[in-house]
Amino acid sequence: MIRHDAGAFRYYSFESFPSNQLDHAVFTRLGGTSTGAYTALNLGGTVGDKPEAVLENHQLLFKIFGRPYESRFDVWQVHGTTMVYSDQARPRDQKHQPADGIFTDNPDVTLIMRFADCVPLVFYDPCKHIVGLVHAGWQGTVQRIAEIAVNYMRERFNSDPASLLAGIGPSICGDCYQVGNEVLERFNKTFGQESKNFFSERGGSLYLDLWRANAYCLREAGVQQVEQSGLCTAEHLNEWYSYRKEKGITGRFAVLIGLKPHEH
Repeated sequence: MIRHDAGAFRYYSFESFPSNQLDHAVFTRLGGTSTGAYTALNLGGTVGDKPEAVLENHQLLFKIFGRPYESRFDVWQVHGTTMVYSDQARPRDQKHQPADGIFTDNPDVTLIMRFADCVPLVFYDPCKHIVGLVHAGWQGTVQRIAEIAVNYMRERFNSDPASLLAGIGPSICGDCYQVGNEVLERFNKTFGQESKNFFSERGGSLYLDLWRANAYCLREAGVQQVEQSGLCTAEHLNEWYSYRKEKGITGRFAVLIGLKPHEH
């Protein structure tokens, strides 16, 4: 990933995504107005932070990102597998719909999702000019949400999986993500023999590698170009929020993507 510093703010972008065709950024927690456990650029509105700080952070974020705040489209992330297409922004007075994958082909729409250990999956179809964001925690991953997203793109937009660009964003790594046997059992049920490649054991504890599991799902769905960020949220609390490491009292960082406006 490429690191960008803009004053107090820092964000990352995937090297494989063409910056002349789309804008995208994975914003760190640096910059922003939140304090305490939520310091500083918290975008999560339901984590206990002051609503006015969260709103201000959103407005700052869009300003740094260089797109209008009114262009945003977001959903209520629920650890499911629902995919949503939108060709317009979400009005401020409209309730969030529950979903964990969002897509658009309208350059006037900016997609945004929030994270704090779960895996951000970022998609771009350079042939059909579609962008998408997907939220993959262990519950989404075990339901093969990455594959569901690729199949959705294929069915909805006639995307060819082989031409898609996919990015696996900053999230908790396989060395830090300790899970219980019930998670292993669910993965065994879904992935069979392949499941053992996603888990490791240390000191009697079980660890899950979400990066590897999602990369596997993307390849199974026919995606050939997958860029791994390799950035662990739990190991770098100076840059990221980590729900696991900070024991649930923390903020959410944002991932944004939007097509560049067409040249007339």
